[in-house]
Parts: sequence; C-alpha cells; structure tokens
Amino acid sequence: MLLAASGMLLISLDSLWIRLSEAGSWEVAFWLGTFIALSMSVLVRLVTGRSPVSILRRDGLPLLVSGALQSGSGIFFVLALGLTTVANVVVIIATAPILAGVVARLTIGESAPRRVWLATPVSIAGIALVVGGSLGAGRIEGDLLAVAAISCFAFNVTLWRRYPDLNRMMAVGLGGLGMALVSLVAASPSSVDGRALGILAVAGVLTGPAGRVALASSTRFLGAAQASLFTPIETVAATTWAWLFLGEPAPATTIAGGAIVLAAVVYGTSRPRVSPSPG
Repeated sequence: MLLAASGMLLISLDSLWIRLSEAGSWEVAFWLGTFIALSMSVLVRLVTGRSPVSILRRDGLPLLVSGALQSGSGIFFVLALGLTTVANVVVIIATAPILAGVVARLTIGESAPRRVWLATPVSIAGIALVVGGSLGAGRIEGDLLAVAAISCFAFNVTLWRRYPDLNRMMAVGLGGLGMALVSLVAASPSSVDGRALGILAVAGVLTGPAGRVALASSTRFLGAAQASLFTPIETVAATTWAWLFLGEPAPATTIAGGAIVLAAVVYGTSRPRVSPSPG
C-alpha cells in the first residue's frame, strides 16, 4: 500500500512538469521517454547486475507487451494534457481501480468484489459528465486520449499481476524507449530549450521512473483493483498542483464528475461492513 500510494504521489507531478516545460506534446513525449529509458537501463544494471538485454531475453513477450502498454499510456497521457485540462485528465484516470478490477476479472479471472461491478456504471456516468462538459469547449479529443491512457494502464496492471516476477524496472524502461521511438516521427527534439530540457530531465530521471516502479512493484502484493485504488491520489494532488502553480481551475462539470468518480471508487474498492454475530 505504501508503494502504491507513494508511486501515485510522485506520478501526480508529471502533469505539472509537462505544463511547466511549455514544450510541444510530441517533444515532451520524446524527451520524457528518452530520459526514462536511459535512467532505467542504468538502474537495472546497478540493481540486478545484469544487462537489460539479458533480462529482456529472460522475460520475453510479457515484458515487451508491458513495455508497449506503458509506452501507449505515457504517449496518450502527454497528448491528452496538450488538448484538455489537467483536472479532466486526472479525473478520468481516477477510474483506474474500477477498470483494472473489471479487466483483471475478464482476462486472468482475478476475483473482483461485487461492489466493483456496481460502481462501474456510476464511474462511467462521472466520466460522461466530464466529457460532456468538454463537448462545447473543444476538449473532447483530450478527454478521449485520457480514456485511452487509463485503458492501457489497466491492462498493464493486470499483466503485472499475471506475471509477478516480471522485471518492473525493465517494463518502465521499455515504455520510455517506446515513447521516444514513436514520438520521434512527429517530434523536433532540437527545438526544446535548456530550461524545458532540465524540467523534463527531472521528470524522466527522478520522479517519473520512481513513481512508476513503485506502483508496478506494489502489484506483487496487491490485486489489480487494490493497487489502482491509489490513483485518486494523483487526481487530488495533480489538480492541486495545477491550481497552485499553473493557475488552472477545474471546470464545474469536472468537479461534479470527479466527485461522482471518486465516490464510485471509494464504494467499489472498500470492504462492506460486517455486522457482529449475535452473542
């Protein structure tokens, strides 16, 4: 639980670093992915004493799939932040516990409490309210990209549960490498100035990888829905960072939709109260 909570708190800084860099979305994706890939390759060597290539050979296809999902989640997240508000993105991401519970139940048969299934339509209603508020404001594309990002995340959490011995650092590093390679097609890396590069280095070398590895490692001890339970930490923290440092208030529809989503998450991932037995 501590790994998951601290991981999401560190990940909540991603949106702040990305906005503060003031760089284009594809440039952010390229440099963020590059820094993550480099930092993780060094860390893998230091921690395991093995080369990234040898670990890739050992873990094989599941590791490649995890890296691809990590890459997709990262790219969709960065692009979403360029098209909609921070609050919209992180409110949609707050549905992770519900979505991860459903995906884990359908794909690997991991038991999901009845409350998760009851909370699912309520959570969807909250997202619909957030997205509906974007229809007239030109933010719908960003909201849909956020949905794509959290979908990749949910499948990745399930994959981590299915393969508990999968090297999490390598998965994060491959995700960064995929981000860099895909975004290079549309990015102009040399257009990013030194200030922006420094900010993205902090995100890609320190807070981003640390948060992702901590969250991924928590799935060795927690179920998919339980590990994802802590994503609302990002919702609250990232919205707060955006308000304090970027002067970006959350739209009324986002606040209302967020309240619905958070209520559904709390209900869906909490344990029912057990009545004391007579005598």
